[in-house]
Amino acid sequence: MRRLIYIALSVVASMIAVNTSAQMRTSYFMEGSYFRNELNPALAPTRGYIALPYIGGLGVNMNNNFLSVSNFFYKSGNEVVTALHESISADKFLGRLPQTGRFAMNLNTDIFGVGFHTKKSYWNFGANLRTNNELTMSKDIFKALKSLGNGFYDLDKTAFSSTSYAELYVGNTRKVADFDFGTLTVGAKVKFLVGLMNLSTEMDQMYVNVTSDKITGHLQGAIRANGLIFDSSKVVAGDKLSDEIIFDDINEIFSNFNNFGAAIDLGAELSLLDERLRVSAAVTDLGFIKWSPKTHVEAETRADFYFNGVNFDTGDADSDGSGDVYMKDVKNGGYATRVNCSLNLGAEYNVLEDRIGFGLLSHTDFGHKSTISELTASVNFRPMNWFSATVSHTLLNRNRLGVFGFALNVHPTGFNFFIGADYIPLKMVKFEDIPVPYNMKSLNLYMGVGFNLGRAKYLKN
Repeated sequence: MRRLIYIALSVVASMIAVNTSAQMRTSYFMEGSYFRNELNPALAPTRGYIALPYIGGLGVNMNNNFLSVSNFFYKSGNEVVTALHESISADKFLGRLPQTGRFAMNLNTDIFGVGFHTKKSYWNFGANLRTNNELTMSKDIFKALKSLGNGFYDLDKTAFSSTSYAELYVGNTRKVADFDFGTLTVGAKVKFLVGLMNLSTEMDQMYVNVTSDKITGHLQGAIRANGLIFDSSKVVAGDKLSDEIIFDDINEIFSNFNNFGAAIDLGAELSLLDERLRVSAAVTDLGFIKWSPKTHVEAETRADFYFNGVNFDTGDADSDGSGDVYMKDVKNGGYATRVNCSLNLGAEYNVLEDRIGFGLLSHTDFGHKSTISELTASVNFRPMNWFSATVSHTLLNRNRLGVFGFALNVHPTGFNFFIGADYIPLKMVKFEDIPVPYNMKSLNLYMGVGFNLGRAKYLKN
């Protein structure tokens, strides 16, 4: 059991690890940034680059449709109180929440990366470690916390999934056509994937029933896992979950690289009106991972509990519960999972000889159980060919005014420095003398240091 605890802690640690360029939306219109190629393979940076491990990109990215300070903290008179305070009605609190809460965290850590221009195109290749995490939960969870009264609370929508994998990629960007009205540039990136860990839980039944004399609850669902550390040959159907299913010998773990897959990024950019107007579209991470039956384990979980109250004479609680996790037979149980993919649609109009641009980016993440869409408007400044800055605001996904993005990119010969954030709150409130951002419900901070390889001849003018 101790090893199972270590595994759980490792999963949590991976969810809060650093990530790089996977979600850097503010960089989409920054021509000097090599991060923009992650969002659309048709968008090549003006210079080649070398990205070293970790310093090539560091950051943290989280996105959701319900967690924000403004949803859980309220002004009551001259003080700030939580949503559970008696002065805040249930209708006021629950009215701000969606029926299904979705929380996503996509992490991407650079191992290495190289990009360079040839006479007519741009090439890049490298390797990353990636993790896609997703949690969904029913609105009834917050209804139960707020009401604390009689009622039936349906929590069936609760689910969690996490996939970790390594990717090796090679990409190419090139101009394919010159028309009277503009030019067309296309890009593609092919990725070879190695699955490291896949975890998922789904609840068939999950509820809490509160009556005047007792509280009862029930949980029934499935747990599926696949990864280098598991040994499905040790699974006995019907047995309780045991850490015996985990490999003891690290050499056995290294021999379990049997989970492979592939993905592709496709993108295009059309430049119009003497390149003053640029429209673009891309789909990224369109692919799958095939998970081997050798490292596949699966279990069913069932649990019940009740609470009848407290005996005030003895101080003892009248409550009880039972539950177990039983292994399932997964012989020949290999399966495939879809990689979380994204769709990006962008348009930018430039003035003052490309020194200032006004951009609009639609970004949609297609997760395991949910889809999150955002629309980001930006103003992009390029006063010199080695310096650029962007100010942005994300409009959709319940984002409110007062949350802005900012990015700065310095990319002279031989050096590339990038720093930015997609959500910067301007409004703060104090809760118990601690300032907290009021409208922010997403977090995306990042920075990167790279080494430029030179500017392409066909871009020097």
